[in-house]
Amino acid sequence: MSKLACVLEAEAPIAVVRLDGQLDFATAVDVRTILHKTLAVQPTAIVVDMTGVTVVEDLVLTVFAAFARAAAEWPGCPVLLGVVDPVVRDAIDRMAVSRTTSVYGGRTAALAAAEAVRAPFRFRQRLGSTTAAPLFARSMVSDACEAWELDQLRDEAELLITEMVTNAMRHVGGELELVITLRDRFVHLSVRDGSRKMPVRTLPDPETGEGGRGLLVMDAVASGWGSTALPTGKAVWATLRIRR
Repeated sequence: MSKLACVLEAEAPIAVVRLDGQLDFATAVDVRTILHKTLAVQPTAIVVDMTGVTVVEDLVLTVFAAFARAAAEWPGCPVLLGVVDPVVRDAIDRMAVSRTTSVYGGRTAALAAAEAVRAPFRFRQRLGSTTAAPLFARSMVSDACEAWELDQLRDEAELLITEMVTNAMRHVGGELELVITLRDRFVHLSVRDGSRKMPVRTLPDPETGEGGRGLLVMDAVASGWGSTALPTGKAVWATLRIRR
């Protein structure tokens, strides 16, 4: 039976995941699980130490490319691979994994590059599912846009966050966590809740006009949006491209 040790050695500000053993289609499931777990605390960057990894089939390396694409969407987090073995590096090149991740010649080099990544500007607040929550969320978004001199995004950001918070209150309830993050080219908005049930696109009822409008607004306004499963629920996120 193939074995691969997956150890989360640090969570923040830079998450470090150490892999040691044989990477194949069976153990890639464990890799995917621990990598997605690291997103919950929204680190500045994620370093994957692959010093002790052997690869059975090249195709299994696409687990890193898929994860890097997801991390780029939410929470806008770069993924860096530390790879010593030239055989593994060649396989990474063949599978074009370096298109979505940055590959370095070992853990030390990957960590040094991660430390050079500019830390995101972030507003974070926990909210109760009360009637005041959407208003508070809009105010928080407005403050963030003012602080970052992004007045041109204020109206769109307020509209998106209102829909996200209202949907979370309507379908889940309980405590919510609102996070607004400034990355190089995007503003990321996210609302975390305690349910792992993902939002589903539906059309408004043709007779009453009720339901389904929130996600239509997300489609129309956001540069991109989606949801990410977390160990204790999910995050629904949206991005807005910064127009200078």
